[in-house]
Amino acid sequence: MKASARRSVSYVVEACDEERAHRLGVNSLAIDPNVQQSINETTGHGGVLFSAGRDGVVASWDLHFEFHRPSAHAEWELDHDFETPAPKATNRAFTQMHTDWVNDIVVCRDGRAVVSASSDRTVKLWSVNDPESCSSTIGWHNDYVKCLASANQAGWVASGGFDKRVNIWDLEKCQAAAAIHTNADQNMYSLGAHNTITKTSIYAMAVNPSGKVLATGSPDKVVRLWDPRSGQQIGRLTGHTDNIRTLLISEDGSHILSGSSDSTIKLWSVKAQRCLATYETHADSVWSLYSDDPELKIFYAGSRDGLVTKTEISGCNEMDNESECIGLFKEKSGVSKIVVLQDKYIWTATSSSDINRWLSIPSRESRQTLIDSAYNIDIPTSASAKLPPARPPYHSQYSEPFVGSDNLTLYAKSVMSIPISYQEDDDDSNELIQPLRSAPDGTISGKPGITAHLVLQNRRHVLTQDTNGEIGLWDIVKCTQVKKFGKRPLHDVAQEVNGMDCAPAWCTVDTKIGAITVQMDGFTCFDCEMYADEADLPDTYEIREDQRINLGKWVLAHLFKEFLNKVIELQHREEEKAHDEKQERKSTTTVIRAADTPPPDTHTKKSTTPKPPLTAITTNINNNPAFPPNSPMSPGCNSISSGPFTAPPTTSPQDDYFSGAHHPTAEPTSPVQPPPPVALSTSPASPTGNFINRLKHLSVKAKISKTPSGEENDTQADLPKRSMGDAPKNGYHGAGKKTEKEASSSSDSLKTHYTPPSPSEFPPLSIPSSTTIIITEESAEASTGIDLYRGTAAYAGIDAELIANTAPSWLLAYLYHNKIPNKDAVKLTFSLSPHKGSKMPELPAGGSNRLLANRVLRVRKLIHHVGEKLGMAPGQAVQDIELLCCDTILPLTMTLASIKQHIMKSSGDILLTYRYISESNKRLSEKSRISS
Repeated sequence: MKASARRSVSYVVEACDEERAHRLGVNSLAIDPNVQQSINETTGHGGVLFSAGRDGVVASWDLHFEFHRPSAHAEWELDHDFETPAPKATNRAFTQMHTDWVNDIVVCRDGRAVVSASSDRTVKLWSVNDPESCSSTIGWHNDYVKCLASANQAGWVASGGFDKRVNIWDLEKCQAAAAIHTNADQNMYSLGAHNTITKTSIYAMAVNPSGKVLATGSPDKVVRLWDPRSGQQIGRLTGHTDNIRTLLISEDGSHILSGSSDSTIKLWSVKAQRCLATYETHADSVWSLYSDDPELKIFYAGSRDGLVTKTEISGCNEMDNESECIGLFKEKSGVSKIVVLQDKYIWTATSSSDINRWLSIPSRESRQTLIDSAYNIDIPTSASAKLPPARPPYHSQYSEPFVGSDNLTLYAKSVMSIPISYQEDDDDSNELIQPLRSAPDGTISGKPGITAHLVLQNRRHVLTQDTNGEIGLWDIVKCTQVKKFGKRPLHDVAQEVNGMDCAPAWCTVDTKIGAITVQMDGFTCFDCEMYADEADLPDTYEIREDQRINLGKWVLAHLFKEFLNKVIELQHREEEKAHDEKQERKSTTTVIRAADTPPPDTHTKKSTTPKPPLTAITTNINNNPAFPPNSPMSPGCNSISSGPFTAPPTTSPQDDYFSGAHHPTAEPTSPVQPPPPVALSTSPASPTGNFINRLKHLSVKAKISKTPSGEENDTQADLPKRSMGDAPKNGYHGAGKKTEKEASSSSDSLKTHYTPPSPSEFPPLSIPSSTTIIITEESAEASTGIDLYRGTAAYAGIDAELIANTAPSWLLAYLYHNKIPNKDAVKLTFSLSPHKGSKMPELPAGGSNRLLANRVLRVRKLIHHVGEKLGMAPGQAVQDIELLCCDTILPLTMTLASIKQHIMKSSGDILLTYRYISESNKRLSEKSRISS
């Protein structure tokens, strides 16, 4: 049976600075060379660089290059003399599009849009002309999405991932196109589905602009060729001995370049299905290739050791010329992506958050004609290598006829596809190419990102370490940074700042995007409480004695403050509308009665029909451009889990003397009063109609938990009240056909109050309005969760419909009815006895004084209990008595859980002893006198 999907709520804690820069390594780059603004017909400036990083960010940068052209219809050419520094790039747009690494991006729609692929399983579309607009999710995979390929002329983008699929997406419709679905290397058949299944994960992909040939590379060392139109695999290129990491395909689809972890680059003929040349110019895995040459005669390559080379290939018929490879520069880490602007400027993506810009070199034909400059410099022999030209597709020693496209697979494993290295017998082949340049021409600077973290024992503070080695302390409740410790070992700082706290986990924390992401689910997020006097609250906030704060409730109430305000506003509108309709019906009825019947008895009861409880706001997802019909956000794709959200009760509950019910405290009054019930409208459904119906069922399922004071609310508060002799009628609610009189008599019992939590019920909490809120769905079939909603705390009210449509049931139950899953409090057993040598008497229960209390019970309250049982005056016990465990004097604010974890450090009952404080002082004075 298929496991149900689970939804959770996350928020991102990060420093409030205005600096727009990547905070982790950059995985991919793309460039739009078009002139963005034309000064006149022959001069203009422009150029836009797009970057995508491990921080989940997609950014665009204005390059501010000057361009010129000889005539109005000629191509724009970069106009720079290299005697002055190139303009510095400035940020144009900066969007946190994903919740995990962005692995690849491509520019499409003639530079008007960018498509990104991420490890969060989604493929998203971002408008370049409207960078502040939200991205649209056009599809998703079941595992990490690794690479993209854009067929600009065909109008689609292909995505490949670790789920062994290649999905094709129609950009105009923002949905999956009817593509191929085949099983590689076996009988080929078309299922008219939306993807292609291969045997292994997809690491590299390329397609020609017309979309006629698609190539994929995988760890099985094979380059596979596909025809997206027919849905068939049309060939396989074998010869590499390791994973295929990068691919390029010529404009006409006749040639392919492949880079592999076996450190080689191979040139292939698609028609002949054979390797034309093998280039062993790198000493490490080749990770990236780039070329804007339609025939791939000039290409750039980057490897894991950081070396970037430029290679010029001679034509197959130019046997008198040799191919040439020049080592341009070497980065400090592996080069995952390369982009080049008109063969002059190169940008690289590495594990650094910086994006370096390097100068290229002119082609061989241009070096003699161009003047000497920083761009055109002398190339030493140590930085270059001569390569033999590529072989013709059909070697003369093999008499092969023309191979039609329908028979390409017949030659997939022929001898013609096996490469013969041109350096097999070259003794000097192991000499490495030395880089020509040592420093970049410019840099788009990044900033430090968090790479390691440690949650402290109070479950509120997190220690982090960034890419510079700096240690910081963060408060994940206030969403702020508390302190910086400089460059120190993380665990050394943790030993200093960790106290004797012992709080249960209420959230999980990860830092995979370079910032703290706090994730909450309905099973644990309400499990942690802390005492108000330890919560670092403002001095003006009045704290009650032993007041406890539920961290999950506290954070959610303030995180969704604007959402709650919007819901209250919608509720009031519904009430006003229903009231007006009621008055209209009443006046109409009065007119009819005045004409046809005598006046009714003034003592007759008025019949009213109660309004169902407020429920989730619904929205028409299909009409929202951000959520296409086939996206995971569409109503047909995902549904909220309907499983139970209460923990099973214990089989043998025990009384807890120390519960809040025994020591009642005054509860604050919420300024948000439940609205009165109103009559149901007979008019057409309002936009909140489904919204109301959904929560009607939600309120029936949800159970009310115990309040902090220990008092239990009626779990059937929202159900019709009936005596034990009444039988249910037509269903769980007893909702059969009723006469007007029956409806009138039962109307009061059917009233359901809307009782949302109010931030005023909790201590003040200033969560930054820019805090990102994410709603995620996880399923057993997928490797990681997928985002259903992403927004900020400030826009939670504006996005109320989207939030209500995607939020998990447990969150809606809390936000609408202040209900949380009913779970028994964790309790610990302990004993109280006089300390050895103390003159204090035993408690009335004597040696069998075995007690049970909540794990967060403080020592102060235990001392009160001892004093009460021994008949001491109120307040005297704390002044005269101290509690010990393992001969260690316990602080008044220490809890039972902390005692068990940090003092007792063993299983079983907690053995507590008590004595007079004066006895402790007397013993200390005796020891001091003896030692002196």
